[in-house]
Amino acid sequence: MAGQDSYSQGIVVASLTDSPNAETLARNLADAIAPRTVMRFASASARSAALTGVTAPVEGMVTWLQDTNLLYVYDGSAWQVQSSYELMAWTSLSSLGSFAGAFSAGSPTPRMRKLSVLGVEVWELEGRVNASSLAVATTTTMFTFNVGHRTANGHGYMVYNSSHYAARLTIAQTGIMSVSVPTEAGTGVSTIYLDGVRITNPAL
Repeated sequence: MAGQDSYSQGIVVASLTDSPNAETLARNLADAIAPRTVMRFASASARSAALTGVTAPVEGMVTWLQDTNLLYVYDGSAWQVQSSYELMAWTSLSSLGSFAGAFSAGSPTPRMRKLSVLGVEVWELEGRVNASSLAVATTTTMFTFNVGHRTANGHGYMVYNSSHYAARLTIAQTGIMSVSVPTEAGTGVSTIYLDGVRITNPAL
């Protein structure tokens, strides 16, 4: 009589007293192991078509969708995305666009990376930008991103700088990143910090 695997995973193991049947043996192993691997499907619709009836998803199943390049786990009622990975490694801003005349790369180098976090695209910036003769209470273009690194809509942030007053940083859909310091900061602001600037869903 056939038995179960030693790990209680429902894998049917034939015994020596069972009638020889290579097809049944192979199918029992395949049908038990496949749902416990990372199953690959072309799309969510392909997954739904394959996992139905006796092969319907059960809690703990893991699948990879090739069209979205995302990993999913079935929680008993729905597929939950799990994947987080890097879309673009940390890259210096000078490779992604150009600084305006009064600005230049500081140290550490200002740079950006792109991530996919649970299916949501996130862009992160860090580093320092050097500034000279920065006018107060004025929106001044600091950097322009090349096409391919621009957001669909504008974004705004409060960032640290070399004065004791916060600066306003804006990133427009045209790719222009601008900065504005308050009158109280004076004209001596020499550094703008990009640490903490995070763009979520840049395509929205």
